[in-house]
Amino acid sequence: QLRKFVPDSSVTVDLEAIELETNMTFQPQPVQNVDRDVRKLRNKSISVVKVIWEGSPDGEATWELESEMLKHYPHLF
Repeated sequence: QLRKFVPDSSVTVDLEAIELETNMTFQPQPVQNVDRDVRKLRNKSISVVKVIWEGSPDGEATWELESEMLKHYPHLF
């Protein structure tokens, strides 16, 4: 279910620190893996890692597929 976005005025983004690509996109780099988990489906187990990204607010991380992170960012493992 989607919920209405409520902006938080206490969170600010330093626009000078954001490095844009030539096609005007932003690709953050991962800083570190914080946690690891295995998600179980009916017939399958999927390994995921919790990743902190550069420029993200403190305590904010995302769950990513371990196989994709290992392929693109092997230095984190």
